[in-house]
Amino acid sequence: MLWALLFSLINPSPALPSDPFFFTQFVDHFSFTEETFQQRYYRNDSSFGGPGFPIICIMGGEEAIEPTKGILYPSVVILAERLHAAIIEPEHRFFGSSLPLKSPYDSRRLQLLTPPQALADSATFIEAMRVERNCTGRHGEPRCPVITVGGSYPGWQAAMMRVRYPAVVDAAYSASPALGFYNQAVDPFGYYRVVTASAARASAGCPDAVRGMLAATLAVASKAAMVSNLNLCLPLPAYLEAGDAQLLKDELSMVFQYGWANLNMGNYPPGNTTRLYKACASVESAAPGNPWGALGSFFAAYSATTTSTAGCFNLSAQLPSGVNATISSGDWSGVGTGDDGSSWDFETCSYLVSPIGTKRVTDMFMPRAWSMDWLNAHCLYRFGITPQPRTLPDLWGTDPEALVRAGASRIVFTNGENDGWSVGGVQGNLSESLLVFNMPNGAHHSDLNYQWPSTVEDTEDVLEVRELVAQTLQKWIS
Repeated sequence: MLWALLFSLINPSPALPSDPFFFTQFVDHFSFTEETFQQRYYRNDSSFGGPGFPIICIMGGEEAIEPTKGILYPSVVILAERLHAAIIEPEHRFFGSSLPLKSPYDSRRLQLLTPPQALADSATFIEAMRVERNCTGRHGEPRCPVITVGGSYPGWQAAMMRVRYPAVVDAAYSASPALGFYNQAVDPFGYYRVVTASAARASAGCPDAVRGMLAATLAVASKAAMVSNLNLCLPLPAYLEAGDAQLLKDELSMVFQYGWANLNMGNYPPGNTTRLYKACASVESAAPGNPWGALGSFFAAYSATTTSTAGCFNLSAQLPSGVNATISSGDWSGVGTGDDGSSWDFETCSYLVSPIGTKRVTDMFMPRAWSMDWLNAHCLYRFGITPQPRTLPDLWGTDPEALVRAGASRIVFTNGENDGWSVGGVQGNLSESLLVFNMPNGAHHSDLNYQWPSTVEDTEDVLEVRELVAQTLQKWIS
């Protein structure tokens, strides 16, 4: 089994490449400053029926949207054809080239990299796109209804745009939105429990094989043994050079578990052709006789996709940028690397707190309990800030019951039940227009990840959900 092939395809992009455009956006929507920056965005008007027809806004998330990605979800292109809709897609502030500040580490980021600022970006951008298409609904013009769409954090944003800007956004399609995580209403061990269950579904012996491999390696290893047996590049990052064996175990375990989490997010359609299944087969085959070799192969393959360093596994390449960076960061499903990783680490250190830990009795990874004490210490050391996990739920009313009390409407939520984030999804209908569609065979927003042209034999539940979502949105905006 070639691990490198697995990791070269961890996140196969079904996106449609496109040339970017740039929108002059306010640096700060909640002050009197007139400072602006250039927000990158993409558009596709090939199906647009003209004024009065819908606009679909794909929400940007916690990574750059390069021209090679362009329109992120080809399934939305199909939806746009059906609705005769335009597609617009703004890049999230502080990711990619959409930088309100020349340096992303400027202290002003404390006020500028927040969900309220990001949603205000989208509201401003959407209204400008209405003006451009002569469909504001003012001065006798027809009005273009707007549907926000996104998966994962962008799925959460899509729903929040409908909640916070109901005069701007008419309906929302929120796939795998992790609402319960940001509401602090999840079992912190739930995420990796689902990843483990998904691995067991792929191959019944996989979780025990992974546990056995880790028990024979990281669980009992000295620092020198880990450096030698896993061929780690020297010197290690400074904080690991100064730290003890347990700290190195924690960081290696973090890379290992978020590597598997990535494999699981793309585990669709379930069967013996997915990368998760092939990873399980590799561990079950190699680990019993050579546990260090199997684990080392995993890291070597992961290294090949994250750094150009040849011949050793470079832990420095796993770090987000900025001072005091560590591999274990605000999001224990992985924050990413470079400036984008730093920005997501910052967001998960402020308002978007995600309780995610590991527990030996419920999952296959090295046990490590997540806690607010750990997060508080990390965020203070890293950014000089204290997390505010209840600020948005309390101010915005993002808990499901609060959404109902506030009269929120026209949001459709979807969950793939093999997705770790599904434990934080809305599990059942909240009202006649706050609807939930679950996919037993789905992974991370599988309903959006339509291949273009299709190379995936979709399961019936995902096909059904795509159709139900399309019918629901069409009904709401007609």
